[in-house]
Amino acid sequence: MKTSLIIPFKNEVTYAKVTMEQVYSYLSEREIDFELVAVDDSTDETWEILQSFEKTHKNVVVVKGGNPSGYGKALRKGFSVASGDILIPFNGDFCDSLDDVMLYIELIEKGNDMVFGSRFMAESKVTDSAVAKEFLSQLGNMFLQLLFQTNCSDITNSFKAYRKTVLDEIKPTADGYSINMEMALKGIIKKYQYTTIPVVWSGRKHGRSKMSIIKAIITYLSTAFKIRFGID
Repeated sequence: MKTSLIIPFKNEVTYAKVTMEQVYSYLSEREIDFELVAVDDSTDETWEILQSFEKTHKNVVVVKGGNPSGYGKALRKGFSVASGDILIPFNGDFCDSLDDVMLYIELIEKGNDMVFGSRFMAESKVTDSAVAKEFLSQLGNMFLQLLFQTNCSDITNSFKAYRKTVLDEIKPTADGYSINMEMALKGIIKKYQYTTIPVVWSGRKHGRSKMSIIKAIITYLSTAFKIRFGID
């Protein structure tokens, strides 16, 4: 099965080249069938860096995101051009683990339709995380577990894997960060087979996250209730 990593970038001059090089090298060394889909929402030189990388590497697709920009829009654009059987959103600031990517691929190939990574399982390894943000995220995910009766302890985590056929049916619509929760919850409701594994996560070393935690909480709650009670 071919794997597509969807990597959204927004003003990531510090990370863009390093992330693309390390991901490409890691996957190439393991001789798996893969492509990298970089989606750029930047106003700085990130676009030029990504274009240069595409010209010198095969199996790399670089596209512009939406206007106005949005994380969810970027993922949906990436999904639309990806040719893989397995689709994995991967953060441009390299907070996720490539070893976990390999586990995702293995678990999908063994029959799962979706694989969710949790930062809140006992075996998870989380470093450089803001305490307040982590507490609010854990609290929110506990609420979502109860609301949807799911055993996934980290529904809001962006780092997940899906069969392309799942996302083709789900047809995610969110423009912002809540797309990660939307895809997972709709997949759970539709009874797709999934499993949750502990993952390695590290906070970014340079710059600041583009997510506003207060706006995210409001949007996530609104999206969750709409999905749970079938509100369009």
